[in-house]
Amino acid sequence: MIKFYVVFFISIFFIKNLSADINKEVSDLRNEFNQIKEIYENKIEALEAKIEKLENEKLKQETKAADHHDEHDAQSEESSFNIEAVLNGKYTSFTRSGEVEPKGFGTAHEGERGREGLYIGESELIINSDIGEKFSGSLTAAIVREDGADKIELEEAYVESLDGSFLDNTFFKLGRAFWNVAALNPQHAHADDFADRPLPYRVFLNKAYNDDGLEVSYLFGSTEIGFGIFRGEDFPFGNTAGSEGTGSDAWSAFYKSNLNISNTEELSFNLYHLSGKSKSPNARLGNEDTVTFSGDSDLSIINLDYENSYSSNQKFKISTEYFYRNQDGTFADSEESTGNIAFDDNDSGYYLALVNQFNDHLSLGYRYGKLVPADAPTGLVGSALDSGGNDPETHSVMSEWKFDSASVVRLQLNHETPQAEMVDNQIIFQYIMYLGSGGHEGHDH
Repeated sequence: MIKFYVVFFISIFFIKNLSADINKEVSDLRNEFNQIKEIYENKIEALEAKIEKLENEKLKQETKAADHHDEHDAQSEESSFNIEAVLNGKYTSFTRSGEVEPKGFGTAHEGERGREGLYIGESELIINSDIGEKFSGSLTAAIVREDGADKIELEEAYVESLDGSFLDNTFFKLGRAFWNVAALNPQHAHADDFADRPLPYRVFLNKAYNDDGLEVSYLFGSTEIGFGIFRGEDFPFGNTAGSEGTGSDAWSAFYKSNLNISNTEELSFNLYHLSGKSKSPNARLGNEDTVTFSGDSDLSIINLDYENSYSSNQKFKISTEYFYRNQDGTFADSEESTGNIAFDDNDSGYYLALVNQFNDHLSLGYRYGKLVPADAPTGLVGSALDSGGNDPETHSVMSEWKFDSASVVRLQLNHETPQAEMVDNQIIFQYIMYLGSGGHEGHDH
C-alpha cells in the first residue's frame, strides 16, 4: 500500500512538472509568434507606405511631365511666329556743344554721343519665327533719324540652327547679326544696364558690330567656342561698293565659359578676337567722314563678369572688358589736309561696371570707362588722330526703375573728358517700352 502512494505522488509530481514545462513552452511559442507577427505587420505597413509613396511620386511625375509637355507645346506655338516692337525714347542735356568725340581714334557716327533734347531714339520692329524643325530666324528693322529724316535700317536678318539639327551641341548662324565679338555685342543696346554703351564700344566697334556673315559655335558643358567669317563692310572695316564680291575680309574667334562658384554666384570668362582689312578706296570712315583708315585692324577683348543672385529678386553684378587693338596701314585727316600717313601702332581701352538690383523695380549702377590712344606720328600731329596727351575717360551713375518687364525708365549722369582740357557733363533720361511678347528681362533682341 505504501508503495502505491509513493508511486502515485511521484506520478502527480512528474505530471505537474511536465505540465508546467509544456505551458512554459506554449507561452514561449506564443510570445515568439506574437513577436514575429508584430515584426511582419510592421514590415507590411512599411511596404504599404512605400508602395503608396511610389505611386504618389509616379502620379506627380506623370502630372509634371504632362504639364511640361503642355508648356513646351504652348511655348513652341507661341514662338512659332512672334512680332514685337521696342520704343526707345530719350532726353539728353550736355554742358558742351559741338564736336566733342574722343580725339585720337577716329570715332564713327554711331559712336558719337547722340542728339540733345527730347527725341525718339533707335526704335525697333522685331520678327521671330521657327523655320520647320531645324531652324529659327529673326529680322530686326530699326527706325532711326539721320540728317533730319526718319530712316529704316536692317539691323539683323539671320537664320540659325536648333540644337541637334545637324550635329549635337553645334550651332550655325547665317545672315546679318550682332556677332560674338564682345560681351555686349550680341544684344541690342536697349537691353543694356546703362543708357549708353561703354566708351570702348563707341570707339572700337561704333557701338556694335553687325556685319553680314556666318558663325559656327560648339558647346560643351558650360564652355562655348566659335569662329566667324564676315564681309568686312561694317565698322571697324567699312568695305562697301568698291570691294563687293571679293568674299570675306573679316573673321572672328571666341571662347566663352561659365563657372558656378556657389548656389547664388556665377563667374563668366570670355575671350574674343576680331580681325579684318579696310581696303582702299573703301577705307574706314570716322569723325563725320573726315578721317579715313586703310589697312589691317586686329581687336582682342577680354571679358570677366561676376553675378551674385543673393535672393529671388536681388542681385549684384560686376562686369569688365579690356580692348586691345593694333592698326597697320595709313590714316588721313581731310579736314587737316594731312594726306595718307603711315601708321602702325596700338591703342586700348577698358570699362568697369557695377550694378545692384535691390528688388523687382529699383537698380543702381556705376561705370568707369577709359581709353588709351596711340601716339600720333609726326604727319598726324594736330589732327583728329592726335589726342593731345589726353586719355579720354567717363564716369557714369545710373538709376533704373522697372514698372514691370515691359516698361523701364532710367536716369543717368555722365562726367566725360573726351579731349584735352575739355569736360562734358551729360544728363540722360531714357524710357524703354516693349510692345508684344518681349520684355526687358533677358531681352537680347
